[in-house]
Amino acid sequence: MAKKNVKHYIPGGIALVLGIAAFCMMFLQAISYGEIGGESIGYTGAQLAFGYSESIFGEKLVIWEFNIMIFLAFFLPLIGGIIACVTKNNFIIKIITTALFVVGAVFLFTTNAYTEIGQGNGLGTIIGKAESSLAVGPIIAGILSIIGAVVCFFKGSIAKMIK
Repeated sequence: MAKKNVKHYIPGGIALVLGIAAFCMMFLQAISYGEIGGESIGYTGAQLAFGYSESIFGEKLVIWEFNIMIFLAFFLPLIGGIIACVTKNNFIIKIITTALFVVGAVFLFTTNAYTEIGQGNGLGTIIGKAESSLAVGPIIAGILSIIGAVVCFFKGSIAKMIK
């Protein structure tokens, strides 16, 4: 039986670490509304993806509902990293993993546009007509996803360069 060479698994491992790191950015602030009433208001990627509600004056207000687009934005790089780590260097798999990272990066950089999909009825009560801006979580995750896409695309070349 042929001896398996470890150097062919290193690029997949790098892609997996980048996917996990991009997924973990879900727990950082994803959008920010600036200061409203002297208080800084922002929400994490997990709150945007899975939903969030607050209790104000004894009434439960649904701020965010489950948002599939933001969930996919953080989850696709993780799936791409897992697939890149457990599969061999195959052309179809290379295209699939690169596409997962790229689509995840596009979704991450457009998180601000997808927030309206999961907006609950209570958000207007808290922020009114304030404009949201992209915060640090999706930006870092998007950059990590782009690096992961490059690693997946050049997986075979990277494995050949390692001695």
